[in-house]
Amino acid sequence: MSGFTENEKARIFHHLGYPNWRKLAQSIQLGYPMASQPFFLVQDSLNRIDEASVPSIRRDLCECDAIESQISDSRSRMKASRLGDLETNPREVEMLWRELDRWQTRLADDLGVQKNPYSQQEWRGTPGGMFARVEG
Repeated sequence: MSGFTENEKARIFHHLGYPNWRKLAQSIQLGYPMASQPFFLVQDSLNRIDEASVPSIRRDLCECDAIESQISDSRSRMKASRLGDLETNPREVEMLWRELDRWQTRLADDLGVQKNPYSQQEWRGTPGGMFARVEG
C-alpha cells in the first residue's frame, strides 16, 4: 500500500516527466505497455517504497514544487536587469533549473527510478525526448 496521496503521486509523476495516465497503451512488451515501461517502474516504486522513506520523498517533492514556483516567479524579473539600486542575477533562471534538476534527480534516486527518458523537458540545458544528446 502506498503512503502517498493521489495528489502527491501526480506531483511526483510531473516532476519526473511522466504523464499521469488513467489508461495505458494496449500494446504490451515484456509485460508492460510499450513506451510507458519507465512509468510502470515509477508506479511500482510508489507501492513498494518503505514507509520510513515517505517523509524524505515528500521533502524532495516540496523542494521541487518550491523551485518550480520560483522559476515561474522569476519571469516577472526577466524584463529588466536593474531595478533602482538592485541588479538582478542574469543567471537566476539557469541556476534555478539546475537546482530543480538536482532535486528531481534526488526524488528519482529516493524512489529508485529514472526521470522519463522520453520527456520533452530540458535536463541540464539539453533538449529531452528522442532527440536528446547522448553523453558518456
